[in-house]
Amino acid sequence: MSAFYGDSYARLIAYSNLGLLLIGISLSRVFIVETSKTARLWFIYYLGYFAMAILASGISGFSGLSMVTMIPIIYFVASYFFISNKIHLKYFFIVLTLAFLVSAFLTLIFQINNFSLSTGDVHHYELDRAGGVYSDANNAALASIMAFLFFDRLFRPKKIYSKIIKWSILIMIFYSLFLTFSTTGLFTFVICLVITNFKNFTGLRLVLLLIIFVIFYISIFLLKSEVHSFNLSDAQTDKITNIINLLTFELDKVDNSGRGELIEHIMPYILENPIVGNGVEFSIFMRGHNTFLGVWADSGVFLFLFFIFILLYLFSKLIKLKSDIKYFGISVLTTLCIFMMSLQSVINQPYLIVIFVLLGYIIDNNSNNYESTN
Repeated sequence: MSAFYGDSYARLIAYSNLGLLLIGISLSRVFIVETSKTARLWFIYYLGYFAMAILASGISGFSGLSMVTMIPIIYFVASYFFISNKIHLKYFFIVLTLAFLVSAFLTLIFQINNFSLSTGDVHHYELDRAGGVYSDANNAALASIMAFLFFDRLFRPKKIYSKIIKWSILIMIFYSLFLTFSTTGLFTFVICLVITNFKNFTGLRLVLLLIIFVIFYISIFLLKSEVHSFNLSDAQTDKITNIINLLTFELDKVDNSGRGELIEHIMPYILENPIVGNGVEFSIFMRGHNTFLGVWADSGVFLFLFFIFILLYLFSKLIKLKSDIKYFGISVLTTLCIFMMSLQSVINQPYLIVIFVLLGYIIDNNSNNYESTN
Protein backbone atom coordinates (compact mmCIF):
# COMPACT_ATOMS: atom_id res chain seq x y z
CA MET A 1 0.00 0.00 0.00
CA SER A 2 2.81 2.41 0.92
CA ALA A 3 4.55 1.69 -2.41
CA PHE A 4 1.52 2.91 -4.37
CA TYR A 5 -0.15 5.51 -2.15
CA GLY A 6 2.53 6.61 0.30
CA ASP A 7 3.37 5.81 3.91
CA SER A 8 0.76 8.13 5.44
CA TYR A 9 -2.14 6.52 3.62
CA ALA A 10 -0.81 3.03 4.37
CA ARG A 11 -0.54 3.82 8.08
CA LEU A 12 -4.07 5.23 8.07
CA ILE A 13 -5.43 1.98 6.59
CA ALA A 14 -3.37 -0.19 8.98
CA TYR A 15 -4.38 1.68 12.13
CA SER A 16 -8.00 1.84 10.96
CA ASN A 17 -7.97 -1.95 10.72
CA LEU A 18 -6.55 -2.16 14.23
CA GLY A 19 -9.25 0.19 15.47
CA LEU A 20 -11.97 -1.97 13.95
CA LEU A 21 -10.44 -5.06 15.54
CA LEU A 22 -10.33 -3.42 18.95
CA ILE A 23 -13.98 -2.38 18.59
CA GLY A 24 -14.79 -5.96 17.62
CA ILE A 25 -13.00 -7.30 20.70
CA SER A 26 -14.92 -4.88 22.95
CA LEU A 27 -18.20 -6.10 21.43
CA SER A 28 -17.17 -9.77 21.47
CA ARG A 29 -19.72 -10.74 24.13
CA VAL A 30 -22.44 -10.29 21.52
CA PHE A 31 -21.26 -13.05 19.20
CA ILE A 32 -19.15 -15.40 21.35
CA VAL A 33 -20.60 -18.92 21.22
CA GLU A 34 -18.03 -21.46 22.38
CA THR A 35 -14.32 -20.62 22.35
CA SER A 36 -11.62 -23.13 21.51
CA LYS A 37 -9.80 -24.75 24.43
CA THR A 38 -6.98 -25.74 22.10
CA ALA A 39 -6.45 -22.22 20.74
CA ARG A 40 -6.58 -20.95 24.33
CA LEU A 41 -3.07 -22.36 24.83
CA TRP A 42 -1.76 -19.40 22.86
CA PHE A 43 -3.06 -17.02 25.55
CA ILE A 44 -0.85 -18.85 28.06
CA TYR A 45 2.05 -18.65 25.62
CA TYR A 46 1.67 -14.89 25.11
CA LEU A 47 1.34 -14.20 28.84
CA GLY A 48 4.43 -16.28 29.53
CA TYR A 49 6.35 -14.77 26.62
CA PHE A 50 5.83 -11.17 27.69
CA ALA A 51 6.36 -11.93 31.38
CA MET A 52 9.71 -13.59 30.73
CA ALA A 53 10.80 -11.33 27.87
CA ILE A 54 10.04 -8.11 29.78
CA LEU A 55 11.93 -9.52 32.77
CA ALA A 56 14.81 -10.36 30.43
CA SER A 57 14.71 -6.84 28.98
CA GLY A 58 15.09 -5.44 32.48
CA ILE A 59 18.11 -7.66 33.08
CA SER A 60 19.83 -7.31 29.69
CA GLY A 61 18.84 -3.71 28.98
CA PHE A 62 17.48 -4.55 25.52
CA SER A 63 14.19 -2.82 24.72
CA GLY A 64 12.19 -4.08 21.76
CA LEU A 65 8.64 -3.61 23.03
CA SER A 66 6.52 -1.30 20.84
CA MET A 67 3.04 -0.88 19.40
CA VAL A 68 4.10 -3.01 16.42
CA THR A 69 4.82 -5.87 18.84
CA MET A 70 1.19 -5.86 19.97
CA ILE A 71 -0.37 -6.00 16.47
CA PRO A 72 -0.24 -9.83 16.09
CA ILE A 73 -1.78 -10.21 19.56
CA ILE A 74 -4.67 -7.91 18.64
CA TYR A 75 -5.33 -9.98 15.52
CA PHE A 76 -5.05 -13.18 17.55
CA VAL A 77 -7.53 -12.08 20.23
CA ALA A 78 -9.98 -10.66 17.66
CA SER A 79 -9.98 -13.83 15.54
CA TYR A 80 -10.18 -16.04 18.65
CA PHE A 81 -13.48 -14.50 19.70
CA PHE A 82 -14.85 -13.86 16.21
CA ILE A 83 -14.67 -17.42 14.86
CA SER A 84 -16.16 -18.94 18.01
CA ASN A 85 -19.37 -18.55 16.00
CA LYS A 86 -19.55 -21.33 13.40
CA ILE A 87 -21.06 -19.04 10.76
CA HIS A 88 -18.25 -16.55 11.29
CA LEU A 89 -15.77 -19.43 11.02
CA LYS A 90 -17.03 -20.29 7.53
CA TYR A 91 -16.69 -16.68 6.37
CA PHE A 92 -13.28 -16.42 8.02
CA PHE A 93 -12.06 -19.47 6.09
CA ILE A 94 -13.32 -17.97 2.83
CA VAL A 95 -11.68 -14.59 3.49
CA LEU A 96 -8.35 -16.25 4.36
CA THR A 97 -8.52 -18.28 1.15
CA LEU A 98 -9.24 -15.20 -0.97
CA ALA A 99 -6.43 -13.25 0.72
CA PHE A 100 -3.87 -15.96 -0.03
CA LEU A 101 -5.19 -16.32 -3.59
CA VAL A 102 -4.77 -12.59 -4.21
CA SER A 103 -1.25 -12.80 -2.80
CA ALA A 104 -0.35 -15.70 -5.14
CA PHE A 105 -1.78 -13.96 -8.22
CA LEU A 106 0.02 -10.70 -7.38
CA THR A 107 3.24 -12.70 -7.06
CA LEU A 108 2.66 -13.87 -10.64
CA ILE A 109 1.73 -10.44 -11.96
CA PHE A 110 4.66 -8.66 -10.30
CA GLN A 111 7.16 -11.22 -11.58
CA ILE A 112 5.78 -11.25 -15.14
CA ASN A 113 6.05 -7.45 -15.23
CA ASN A 114 9.45 -7.39 -13.47
CA PHE A 115 7.97 -5.26 -10.69
CA SER A 116 9.67 -5.28 -7.30
CA LEU A 117 7.71 -3.99 -4.32
CA SER A 118 10.92 -3.38 -2.38
CA THR A 119 12.00 -0.70 -4.88
CA GLY A 120 8.55 0.20 -6.22
CA ASP A 121 9.91 0.11 -9.77
CA VAL A 122 9.50 -1.93 -12.94
CA HIS A 123 12.94 -3.22 -13.85
CA HIS A 124 14.25 -3.52 -17.40
CA TYR A 125 15.84 -6.87 -16.52
CA GLU A 126 14.17 -10.09 -15.34
CA LEU A 127 14.06 -10.52 -11.57
CA ASP A 128 15.78 -13.65 -10.29
CA ARG A 129 13.08 -14.55 -7.74
CA ALA A 130 9.48 -13.51 -7.17
CA GLY A 131 8.94 -11.69 -3.88
CA GLY A 132 5.26 -10.82 -4.32
CA VAL A 133 3.58 -8.43 -1.90
CA TYR A 134 6.14 -9.36 0.77
CA SER A 135 9.28 -8.39 -1.18
CA ASP A 136 10.67 -11.70 0.06
CA ALA A 137 10.76 -14.97 -1.86
CA ASN A 138 10.32 -17.29 1.14
CA ASN A 139 7.35 -15.36 2.55
CA ALA A 140 5.78 -15.32 -0.92
CA ALA A 141 6.36 -19.09 -1.18
CA LEU A 142 4.69 -19.65 2.19
CA ALA A 143 1.64 -17.62 1.11
CA SER A 144 1.40 -19.54 -2.19
CA ILE A 145 1.43 -22.89 -0.38
CA MET A 146 -1.31 -21.62 1.93
CA ALA A 147 -3.30 -20.44 -1.10
CA PHE A 148 -2.99 -23.92 -2.63
CA LEU A 149 -4.03 -25.75 0.54
CA PHE A 150 -6.91 -23.42 1.48
CA PHE A 151 -8.33 -23.22 -2.06
CA ASP A 152 -8.05 -26.98 -2.56
CA ARG A 153 -9.97 -27.50 0.68
CA LEU A 154 -12.61 -24.81 0.09
CA PHE A 155 -13.48 -25.41 -3.57
CA ARG A 156 -14.68 -28.98 -4.12
CA PRO A 157 -16.50 -29.08 -7.46
CA LYS A 158 -18.32 -32.10 -8.83
CA LYS A 159 -18.86 -31.04 -12.45
CA ILE A 160 -16.10 -31.51 -15.02
CA TYR A 161 -15.85 -27.87 -16.13
CA SER A 162 -15.70 -26.74 -12.50
CA LYS A 163 -12.89 -29.22 -11.86
CA ILE A 164 -11.02 -27.83 -14.87
CA ILE A 165 -11.34 -24.33 -13.42
CA LYS A 166 -10.11 -25.56 -10.04
CA TRP A 167 -7.06 -27.30 -11.47
CA SER A 168 -6.25 -24.31 -13.67
CA ILE A 169 -6.19 -22.07 -10.60
CA LEU A 170 -4.15 -24.61 -8.61
CA ILE A 171 -1.60 -24.77 -11.44
CA MET A 172 -1.33 -20.97 -11.46
CA ILE A 173 -0.81 -21.00 -7.70
CA PHE A 174 1.93 -23.60 -8.07
CA TYR A 175 3.56 -21.49 -10.78
CA SER A 176 3.60 -18.52 -8.40
CA LEU A 177 5.36 -20.78 -5.90
CA PHE A 178 7.83 -21.99 -8.52
CA LEU A 179 8.74 -18.41 -9.48
CA THR A 180 9.97 -17.78 -5.94
CA PHE A 181 12.69 -20.42 -6.49
CA SER A 182 12.34 -21.16 -2.79
CA THR A 183 14.10 -24.37 -1.76
CA THR A 184 12.08 -24.49 1.46
CA GLY A 185 8.85 -23.75 -0.40
CA LEU A 186 9.13 -26.39 -3.11
CA PHE A 187 10.35 -29.05 -0.66
CA THR A 188 7.44 -28.27 1.69
CA PHE A 189 4.98 -28.33 -1.20
CA VAL A 190 5.98 -31.91 -2.08
CA ILE A 191 5.45 -32.95 1.55
CA CYS A 192 2.01 -31.27 1.60
CA LEU A 193 0.96 -33.05 -1.60
CA VAL A 194 1.79 -36.39 0.00
CA ILE A 195 -0.07 -35.55 3.23
CA THR A 196 -3.23 -34.16 1.60
CA ASN A 197 -3.50 -37.18 -0.69
CA PHE A 198 -2.50 -39.76 1.91
CA LYS A 199 -6.02 -41.13 2.25
CA ASN A 200 -6.00 -42.02 -1.47
CA PHE A 201 -2.85 -44.15 -1.28
CA THR A 202 -4.51 -47.58 -1.41
CA GLY A 203 -4.50 -50.46 -3.88
CA LEU A 204 -3.95 -49.45 -7.50
CA ARG A 205 -3.50 -45.79 -6.52
CA LEU A 206 -0.56 -46.75 -4.32
CA VAL A 207 1.06 -48.59 -7.25
CA LEU A 208 0.46 -45.57 -9.50
CA LEU A 209 1.97 -43.31 -6.84
CA LEU A 210 5.13 -45.42 -6.74
CA ILE A 211 5.34 -45.27 -10.54
CA ILE A 212 4.90 -41.49 -10.44
CA PHE A 213 7.66 -41.19 -7.85
CA VAL A 214 10.01 -43.27 -10.02
CA ILE A 215 9.22 -41.07 -13.04
CA PHE A 216 9.59 -37.95 -10.87
CA TYR A 217 13.06 -38.90 -9.68
CA ILE A 218 14.18 -39.94 -13.16
CA SER A 219 13.07 -36.49 -14.32
CA ILE A 220 14.95 -34.91 -11.41
CA PHE A 221 18.20 -36.63 -12.38
CA LEU A 222 17.72 -35.67 -16.05
CA LEU A 223 17.02 -32.08 -15.01
CA LYS A 224 20.15 -32.05 -12.87
CA SER A 225 22.33 -32.88 -15.87
CA GLU A 226 20.66 -30.30 -18.14
CA VAL A 227 19.93 -27.40 -15.77
CA HIS A 228 22.92 -25.34 -16.96
CA SER A 229 21.64 -25.43 -20.55
CA PHE A 230 18.43 -23.57 -19.64
CA ASN A 231 18.10 -19.84 -20.14
CA LEU A 232 18.25 -19.04 -16.42
CA SER A 233 20.23 -16.53 -14.40
CA ASP A 234 23.06 -17.78 -12.18
CA ALA A 235 20.90 -17.25 -9.08
CA GLN A 236 18.02 -19.25 -10.59
CA THR A 237 20.35 -22.04 -11.72
CA ASP A 238 21.85 -22.27 -8.24
CA LYS A 239 18.39 -22.43 -6.67
CA ILE A 240 17.22 -25.18 -9.03
CA THR A 241 20.39 -27.15 -8.28
CA ASN A 242 19.81 -26.60 -4.57
CA ILE A 243 16.24 -27.91 -4.78
CA ILE A 244 17.41 -30.97 -6.73
CA ASN A 245 20.11 -31.68 -4.12
CA LEU A 246 17.47 -31.50 -1.38
CA LEU A 247 14.98 -33.77 -3.17
CA THR A 248 17.71 -36.31 -3.95
CA PHE A 249 18.90 -36.16 -0.31
CA GLU A 250 22.38 -34.86 -1.16
CA LEU A 251 22.17 -32.78 1.97
CA ASP A 252 25.90 -32.03 2.11
CA LYS A 253 25.48 -30.03 -1.12
CA VAL A 254 22.43 -28.04 0.00
CA ASP A 255 23.05 -24.31 0.38
CA ASN A 256 21.17 -22.93 3.40
CA SER A 257 21.45 -19.33 2.13
CA GLY A 258 23.49 -18.26 5.13
CA ARG A 259 20.93 -19.52 7.67
CA GLY A 260 23.61 -21.60 9.41
CA GLU A 261 25.78 -18.53 9.93
CA LEU A 262 22.81 -16.59 11.33
CA ILE A 263 22.12 -19.38 13.85
CA GLU A 264 25.78 -19.43 14.83
CA HIS A 265 25.55 -15.68 15.37
CA ILE A 266 22.55 -15.82 17.72
CA MET A 267 23.50 -18.98 19.68
CA PRO A 268 26.05 -17.24 21.96
CA TYR A 269 23.31 -14.83 23.13
CA ILE A 270 20.98 -17.77 23.81
CA LEU A 271 23.65 -19.58 25.81
CA GLU A 272 24.50 -16.38 27.69
CA ASN A 273 20.92 -16.06 29.00
CA PRO A 274 19.32 -19.50 28.48
CA ILE A 275 16.77 -19.29 31.31
CA VAL A 276 15.09 -15.89 30.94
CA GLY A 277 16.25 -14.89 27.45
CA ASN A 278 17.31 -11.46 26.22
CA GLY A 279 14.08 -9.48 25.78
CA VAL A 280 11.06 -8.83 23.56
CA GLU A 281 11.88 -9.28 19.84
CA PHE A 282 15.61 -9.61 20.53
CA SER A 283 15.86 -12.33 17.87
CA ILE A 284 14.31 -10.05 15.23
CA PHE A 285 16.85 -7.36 16.06
CA MET A 286 19.62 -9.97 15.71
CA ARG A 287 18.05 -11.39 12.51
CA GLY A 288 18.14 -14.97 13.71
CA HIS A 289 15.85 -16.25 10.91
CA ASN A 290 14.60 -19.12 13.04
CA THR A 291 11.33 -18.82 14.97
CA PHE A 292 12.12 -21.66 17.37
CA LEU A 293 15.47 -20.28 18.45
CA GLY A 294 13.92 -16.81 18.38
CA VAL A 295 11.44 -17.77 21.11
CA TRP A 296 14.32 -19.13 23.18
CA ALA A 297 16.49 -16.06 22.57
CA ASP A 298 13.65 -13.70 23.53
CA SER A 299 12.02 -15.37 26.52
CA GLY A 300 14.15 -18.27 27.70
CA VAL A 301 14.12 -22.04 27.65
CA PHE A 302 10.83 -22.60 29.51
CA LEU A 303 8.78 -20.65 26.94
CA PHE A 304 10.75 -22.38 24.19
CA LEU A 305 9.75 -25.78 25.58
CA PHE A 306 6.13 -24.66 26.02
CA PHE A 307 6.12 -23.42 22.40
CA ILE A 308 7.33 -26.86 21.23
CA PHE A 309 4.67 -28.50 23.42
CA ILE A 310 1.87 -26.45 21.80
CA LEU A 311 2.98 -27.47 18.31
CA LEU A 312 3.30 -31.16 19.24
CA TYR A 313 -0.09 -30.99 20.97
CA LEU A 314 -1.67 -29.55 17.81
CA PHE A 315 -0.14 -32.32 15.70
CA SER A 316 -1.35 -35.03 18.07
CA LYS A 317 -4.90 -33.62 18.15
CA LEU A 318 -5.04 -33.28 14.36
CA ILE A 319 -3.83 -36.84 13.80
CA LYS A 320 -6.59 -38.18 16.08
CA LEU A 321 -9.39 -36.46 14.13
CA LYS A 322 -11.69 -38.83 12.26
CA SER A 323 -12.70 -36.24 9.68
CA ASP A 324 -10.59 -35.97 6.53
CA ILE A 325 -10.01 -32.30 7.38
CA LYS A 326 -7.13 -33.57 9.50
CA TYR A 327 -5.01 -33.92 6.34
CA PHE A 328 -5.59 -30.25 5.58
CA GLY A 329 -4.75 -29.27 9.17
CA ILE A 330 -1.60 -31.40 9.30
CA SER A 331 -0.42 -29.95 5.95
CA VAL A 332 -0.96 -26.37 7.12
CA LEU A 333 0.76 -26.95 10.47
CA THR A 334 3.65 -28.81 8.80
CA THR A 335 4.13 -25.89 6.40
CA LEU A 336 4.22 -23.36 9.23
CA CYS A 337 6.66 -25.47 11.27
CA ILE A 338 9.06 -25.97 8.36
CA PHE A 339 9.07 -22.28 7.49
CA MET A 340 9.60 -21.38 11.15
CA MET A 341 12.99 -23.08 10.84
CA SER A 342 14.08 -20.53 8.22
CA LEU A 343 11.93 -17.46 8.95
CA GLN A 344 11.58 -15.24 12.01
CA SER A 345 8.34 -13.71 10.71
CA VAL A 346 5.70 -16.39 11.36
CA ILE A 347 4.13 -16.11 14.82
CA ASN A 348 4.70 -12.34 14.79
CA GLN A 349 2.75 -11.86 11.54
CA PRO A 350 -1.00 -11.12 11.94
CA TYR A 351 -2.06 -13.02 8.81
CA LEU A 352 -0.22 -16.15 10.02
CA ILE A 353 -0.96 -16.18 13.76
CA VAL A 354 -4.69 -16.31 12.98
CA ILE A 355 -4.08 -19.61 11.20
CA PHE A 356 -3.03 -21.15 14.52
CA VAL A 357 -6.34 -19.92 15.96
CA LEU A 358 -8.18 -21.49 13.03
CA LEU A 359 -6.42 -24.82 13.59
CA GLY A 360 -7.51 -24.77 17.24
CA TYR A 361 -11.15 -24.38 16.22
CA ILE A 362 -10.83 -27.04 13.51
CA ILE A 363 -9.53 -29.46 16.13
CA ASP A 364 -12.17 -28.70 18.76
CA ASN A 365 -15.12 -28.46 16.37
CA ASN A 366 -14.35 -31.74 14.65
CA SER A 367 -13.51 -33.48 17.91
CA ASN A 368 -17.03 -32.54 19.00
CA ASN A 369 -18.50 -33.81 15.71
CA TYR A 370 -19.28 -30.33 14.38
CA GLU A 371 -19.39 -29.91 10.63
CA SER A 372 -18.58 -26.19 10.48
CA THR A 373 -15.22 -26.55 8.73
CA ASN A 374 -16.07 -29.46 6.49
